[in-house]
Amino acid sequence: MSTIKYYPPRDTLKTKTKDPGLFIACVLALALFISAPLAGSQIPSAKAQTTGENNSPQAQGPAASINATQTGNQANDTNPVDNDNFDEQNNLSSANLSTLSVSSTVTTEVRPDQLSVTVGVETNGTTAQNAVSQNSNLTAQVIAAVRGLGIDENRIQTSSFSVSPIYENIQPLQPCIEIYPPPPGCDTRQEIIGYRATNTVTVTLDVPFLRMVSQPTPDVNAGQVIDAAVRAGANRVDGIVFFISPDRQQEIRDTLIGEAIANARQRANIAAEALGMAVSGVQSATINPIDFPVFSVSLREGSAAGADSVSAPTQILPGQQEVSTTVGVVFYINTEGSTDR
Repeated sequence: MSTIKYYPPRDTLKTKTKDPGLFIACVLALALFISAPLAGSQIPSAKAQTTGENNSPQAQGPAASINATQTGNQANDTNPVDNDNFDEQNNLSSANLSTLSVSSTVTTEVRPDQLSVTVGVETNGTTAQNAVSQNSNLTAQVIAAVRGLGIDENRIQTSSFSVSPIYENIQPLQPCIEIYPPPPGCDTRQEIIGYRATNTVTVTLDVPFLRMVSQPTPDVNAGQVIDAAVRAGANRVDGIVFFISPDRQQEIRDTLIGEAIANARQRANIAAEALGMAVSGVQSATINPIDFPVFSVSLREGSAAGADSVSAPTQILPGQQEVSTTVGVVFYINTEGSTDR
């Protein structure tokens, strides 16, 4: 006879529900355990990949700026050293150079090579038209007389022309009491009694003894011009001016500067040799401007009135004029330089 054991029935639904949950929990725990280190290594990789992918010009800008800054810093770090060395070399070089200042003045006497004579006609008339008409006729005669000396028209020019009224003071007819203000009819008044016309011309000439042979201008002096003008009707001789022409001035200026610098160089060589040194160069030079004087002969107004009675020609001779210039030169001198003679 068989024995039948009775086993109570299991809760199948509960067992089935507990076992899958445990399995899923284990799987999740294992997945988290494995994915944790993987996640840590993949995030930097993603960042690096993103940086690599964003290597566009905009992204490279900061890197280029840094390089430029670093390069600039390197240059700035290097240049001060070079500049210091350069300044030190210059300071040493300047310290080894000595200077010598020399001043030289050269003076020469020159004769004016040109002159100008101003003559004129002054006429009076009851009316302005009458005064101008008389003046025009006499001035034309004066110019014709001057040109008759062989002087070209280009050397004759009008220097002034004026027409002005002539006033006369009219005194009262009867004596008046000297009080201020004067009583009516006792003041002095002016009336126009005529007109005065004045016309002056200037004649420019070359001094005869300084004229070149090739120049066609005749040998006419200031006295001849005055005599011819007065005989033709001129009653004014305003003055004579002797001066040096621009071309002659430039020639004199160049000569004086050359001589002054040569003199300064010679003095520098003598001084350097006495110091046991030699001139090696020029640091600076200063040239003062040259002033050319003007020799003016002023004649008293109306001095030509009695010229007709003088038989001898008018003699006017130019004098010599002193012209000078000064130069200052600073020379370099040393013991090894070659003498600049």
